[in-house]
Amino acid sequence: MKSKKYSVWGVIVAAAVAAGAVVAAPAAPAMANNIDPAADSSLTIHKYAGPENPRGDGSEIADPSGLGTPLSGVEFTITPVSAQGGQPIDLTTQAGWDRAEDATPQNVRGGGYTLGTPVTAVTGADGTVVSDLPLGLYLVEETDPGDNNVVSEVDPFLVTLPMPNRGDWIYDVHVYPKNQLNASIPQKTVSAPAGFTIGSQVTWSIAAPIPQLNSGATYTQFQIVDPLDSRLTFNSATISTAGFAEGTDYTVATSGNTVTITFTATGRGKLVAGESVAASITTTVNSLGANGVVPNQATVVTNGSSVATNVATTNWGALQIVKHVQGDRTSRLADAEFAVFTDAAGENEVARGVTDDEGLANFSLWTGSNTEEPRSYWIRETRAPAGFVLDERLRQVSIAPSSAAEPVVREISNVQQNGPELPLTGAAGQLWLTVGGAALLVSAVGAAIVISRRRKQHA
Repeated sequence: MKSKKYSVWGVIVAAAVAAGAVVAAPAAPAMANNIDPAADSSLTIHKYAGPENPRGDGSEIADPSGLGTPLSGVEFTITPVSAQGGQPIDLTTQAGWDRAEDATPQNVRGGGYTLGTPVTAVTGADGTVVSDLPLGLYLVEETDPGDNNVVSEVDPFLVTLPMPNRGDWIYDVHVYPKNQLNASIPQKTVSAPAGFTIGSQVTWSIAAPIPQLNSGATYTQFQIVDPLDSRLTFNSATISTAGFAEGTDYTVATSGNTVTITFTATGRGKLVAGESVAASITTTVNSLGANGVVPNQATVVTNGSSVATNVATTNWGALQIVKHVQGDRTSRLADAEFAVFTDAAGENEVARGVTDDEGLANFSLWTGSNTEEPRSYWIRETRAPAGFVLDERLRQVSIAPSSAAEPVVREISNVQQNGPELPLTGAAGQLWLTVGGAALLVSAVGAAIVISRRRKQHA
């Protein structure tokens, strides 16, 4: 009779251990005392996160300090397995143990078994919860991880009250099921743009660590979800880690402006805990928006647990050149051309623009990644408006992230070109002729007076 009871318990322990619950089979050689049908019994669940420990024996562990981090707010559903084939599973009788012999966590929901009314139990701040229960066989399921970011849940397991243990019975049973939390910290970075003006491409890179699971658990879900800012236009996405091929190991889908990379069963089978997956998402920056700071944050989802990356930003600012006549800021000049450079030598040109009818040339320029510090550019006039002198000086400007409505403004004036000297005709020539004629007339009158006086003296 004794061997039959331990055979059943071997099935229960195997199921519990597979689920990550820390329990142990009793020592078979000892002879158990009779079960006390009037005894009170209870199940205490101690919930921890961390590496799995050697299984316990149903008794309380005196020093739990090495078990890991207690998890509060975890809900368990405890359901009595009351009958099999219409016959009660009464563990105060040998017939009850016989009927429980083939029970597993998977087949008690069906397979001819009858379940009683479940009760729920939620762990407290110390990760424990005590449930006073009648003697019997129970299915224990973790039904809600609470606020804990669990990546590997405990599988359902069976437990008996009482539990056989070295020739005796434990009526107050303690189990220590373990969870694995998603402690991964994915990272997001962004490249410098391919160009320095709006309309350039930037690549967002994501390093997604693969979290540890309980032994025997598998990756049932692995996704990278990236909701793009409205100022970004999606171009492409790829997994750059060697050995992963799009279509076979992962798929890329977009919904609205959200990009989702989903690993297939084949791809998930290649995931190795502790390693990392690298993803790249290429976008085009299409506008400055309200402040020129374009953020991006992705989320990595593993087996239902979500961990967000840091926020990376690509930053942009506005430059406006105002062209006017020197000495008259209200006289604006169209058709002046300017080049923008990233260096003080004026060798690396990144943009070129022409002033419009209002004398304005506008540029949207990259200012940096993950920083709102200003960036220096240099501007030079490359073509002056017709009739004005070209100003080829390099001028430095400092651009910080901003909207198009609040640009950095730089006023540059042009000197009007001098016209050629006119010939002595027209109004100017007549004036000099008049002056010259008057001078000749005065000279002639003077000479006549002198001649007249000399004649009188000789008369």
